[in-house]
Parts: sequence; C-alpha cells; structure tokens
Amino acid sequence: MIFDSLDNASAYFSADWWHDTLAYIRSATPSLADGAHSVRGEAIVARVHQGHTRPASEAVLESHRAYVDVHVVLDGRETIAVWPADRLHVRIPYNDQQDVMFYDPPADEGARLNLTPGFFAVFFPQDAHMTQLMEQRPAAIKKLVMKISVKLVGHASRAR
Repeated sequence: MIFDSLDNASAYFSADWWHDTLAYIRSATPSLADGAHSVRGEAIVARVHQGHTRPASEAVLESHRAYVDVHVVLDGRETIAVWPADRLHVRIPYNDQQDVMFYDPPADEGARLNLTPGFFAVFFPQDAHMTQLMEQRPAAIKKLVMKISVKLVGHASRAR
C-alpha cells in the first residue's frame, strides 16, 4: 500500500505505466464522465464513479489479483480501511471475471486513510481495502480508480 500526496507521486515508480497513470490522474477533474475509460487498452483503465460514503457496516472488504488499484478522490472525502489480505477470512472466493475477492471484516480496525483531493492511495493484491467509508455522516463523493495490470507493475499476487 502507498498513501501520499500527488506532489510526491513521481518518486514511487519510473516506468511508463506510472507516467501514463499520473498524466491521466493529473488531467482528471470532477466533471469527468462516470464509467470506464481506457488509458492503455485493458492494461490501464480509469473507472470514475460518484456515490456517497457509508458506515463500515454497509461497506465491502475486497482485494484484487489481476489489477493494482490507484484511488483518487476528485470531489469530497472518504476514509479507507486497509488490512493484509492473507490475515483475513474469505467470505466470497476470488472471481477471475470480476477480479475481486471479498472478506469478512475483522475485529481490529486496520489502517485508516483519509483520502481527499490531491492525495492518492495504491492497493496491491495483498492489500484488502474497504472504501467510501464516512467520517461522521454520509457525504457525496466522486472517485477515480485507476486499474493497472499487475503484468505492467511486475507484482506477483500474494493474496489467497
């Protein structure tokens, strides 16, 4: 997992896939249309959606194997909770068509990130994450999630 300011993002990777990802993120505005946008075929896809933050009891805990996620808030703010996937109990086994596995929320709180515009979070296959969590009450949010193939990143999945 990586969590940092977009001002520092270029320090993490030097590969072309990261350059393309950052260029897309930096050009994104809250007026960007919802839906999937191809950045580099299926190797890099931008998914934009809007909704509302929610209590943890209504959220899902997930991880992915085929893609690394880069989360960016375009408008609003959210809390994200993160746990090591290999320490969690699988609720719904991996679905390779949707590249997702769901977990039972653990008793501990995990690491909590407050994601606001100007910051980003990267979740690798070993990082189970629960997104769009509210702070004090539900609030509107617009997000950009960059889906980057693990083949580009060169990352082997350690999630079960």
